[in-house]
Amino acid sequence: MSKDEKNRGEIIMPGEAGFADYLEFVQRLPKYATKPIDRSHWRTKKKPLSDIPIRAHLAGKYAVATLGKWYPEYAILDIDSRTRREVDEIRETLGLDELNSMLIKSESKDSFHIIFSPEYHGKPPTLNLLKDSFIEFCRSKRIEIYPQRRRPIRLPFGPYQPLLDIEYMRLDSWKEKLYRFQKLNPFDLGSVKYHQLIFDFEPGPGKLLLPKNIFQEAQDLIAHGLQFPSSRHHSQGLILFYLWRKNVPVENAIEIVWDWINEKDNGFSKDILKSPRYVRNDIEGQAHWTWNKYQVSQVFPDSTHKKYHGYITEPDILEIIEATRGSRPRMKFLYHLIKFANPRRHRKFIPYHRHRLVEWSSHETYQKYLNELGEKG
Repeated sequence: MSKDEKNRGEIIMPGEAGFADYLEFVQRLPKYATKPIDRSHWRTKKKPLSDIPIRAHLAGKYAVATLGKWYPEYAILDIDSRTRREVDEIRETLGLDELNSMLIKSESKDSFHIIFSPEYHGKPPTLNLLKDSFIEFCRSKRIEIYPQRRRPIRLPFGPYQPLLDIEYMRLDSWKEKLYRFQKLNPFDLGSVKYHQLIFDFEPGPGKLLLPKNIFQEAQDLIAHGLQFPSSRHHSQGLILFYLWRKNVPVENAIEIVWDWINEKDNGFSKDILKSPRYVRNDIEGQAHWTWNKYQVSQVFPDSTHKKYHGYITEPDILEIIEATRGSRPRMKFLYHLIKFANPRRHRKFIPYHRHRLVEWSSHETYQKYLNELGEKG
């Protein structure tokens, strides 16, 4: 298996649960912020976020805040200077409750966070769609929606972030809190009050293939800069694709590549000296083309791909073969059932749309296969 395929999240190797699941909340690029527990001032760290600060946050040594992903794994309503009763009213107005959200006490007096898992018509929303869905509601209630592209938000489930719902207030460890969050029903952004629905459509036929084996090349370019003349445009494209795979918002990716070419052209780019505006426009054009192309085709960055399309573990493969007795059509059907269910395994109910079941088998056989699996328990 290539490094790109493993990063894609198609097959999850044993022993990667727990902390690996929590990392889905984390945007490592391009910067983060930290704050001592007994202080109120946040300090920005202009470098990628490593595991050490994340583990320190979860251990309560200090707080860590990050920016949002292009497809955010979670959303937080930040509510300040309100009573608990007012917070409950805001939550109820949105249709949020203990089944699809968690109420968290913030450090500041009379401040709260409501965390939930957003979706839009069953699909992952972008950071821009999350913001646009809540912009009027937040303005009317004088609250804020996170994560954002520019302003960091404290990572959830640290020891100094108590859960206030009766169902969750006894949970102590971040693993328990994360597990219960994963069991929450997703919240559809289309139900937000004052939000104008966007036109929803399915992508056209055909699949958009991802370039392979670019991870190492992109990482080398980021670390060492341009390596030879006339390579600027191609190198920018590789790094932008790498950043898209890392779920970085398009505007942030543009800034990262712009800073990179200014710092690490290594004398191989005449354009950055003669016409920096041309280079800037070129980066912006490449970035928006990449992000829009994959968004329209419903091809997602690695972490979102794994959550939306699912994944398979090595033990699953052996169980599939045994359960189907080597029948290839049944193996395909059960493979996709389990793959789709794995990231949703904590929920009480997993909805399988009929069109998926037909796609994995046929109109004539999908119900037969379901009945066979039901008989086996």
